[in-house]
Amino acid sequence: MKTILFPTDFSENALNAIRYGLELYKNVPSQFILLHAYDVNNYVEGSAFEATPIESKLEDSKKQSDKKLKELKNNLEAQNKNPQHLFEVISKNYTLIDAINDQLDKKDIEVIIIGTQGNTTKYELDYGSHTIAILENIKNCPIMAVPRNERFTGLKEIVLANGYNTGFEARDFNYLIDLSKSNKSPIRVLHISETGGLNQSQEEKKESLKTILIATETSFHMLEHVSVPVGIYCFSESRNSDMISFVNKKYTFIEKLLFKPLYKNLGNYAKIPVLVLHKTTDD
Repeated sequence: MKTILFPTDFSENALNAIRYGLELYKNVPSQFILLHAYDVNNYVEGSAFEATPIESKLEDSKKQSDKKLKELKNNLEAQNKNPQHLFEVISKNYTLIDAINDQLDKKDIEVIIIGTQGNTTKYELDYGSHTIAILENIKNCPIMAVPRNERFTGLKEIVLANGYNTGFEARDFNYLIDLSKSNKSPIRVLHISETGGLNQSQEEKKESLKTILIATETSFHMLEHVSVPVGIYCFSESRNSDMISFVNKKYTFIEKLLFKPLYKNLGNYAKIPVLVLHKTTDD
């Protein structure tokens, strides 16, 4: 049975991401965890080093969180009669990131599915502060970001953007391969070269990726002399692709200062779901 984590703030964006996930896993035995973190006065549960918050505020926040989670669970179970689906609710007085990491430590989470705004021009507004925090801080689990108005109608194809600049392991693509197989979705590997062509190292990494993805229906594509975010947008838009995926490299401190992660550049074009995989080893 797969275990899927849905962090929720009870917004329409979060609810839409849940609905998308339920359809995506419609034919898969799954346990869905509905997680809400409410973080009262920066008080962390179980910590002996934090000031004790006002008890009534803590109790009220927990009651509200529990109540909303129960209502959400009841509504989802009423609308989703799938016997293969189970729901669990978890309410934590943690920061959002701590609450997610707590679940990752305790359970074998297949993927984290979150919602985004999906129709503004700035990535901060496009994705929302909670989504950005998750993308930037959660490094050991695939993350799927679903735009607010997106409905699951199948995965006709998945675009995998890859620069062939860093080494990778086969396990970095385990979730993507499983997703491709279970949905019969071809993977379109897209390389964008702003200067044109591949060097020898890139050619070798491309061949390595071909071997890793050999069990899936895969094709390789290249766009030259165009910026990465614009190239990804043009490619996926012209093909009406259903998802964009990439491996989020573990940036060094200097790289973090010099380059924005790819998902931030994609914020301007966040009209389809984005799947963030994670590099399991450093080069």
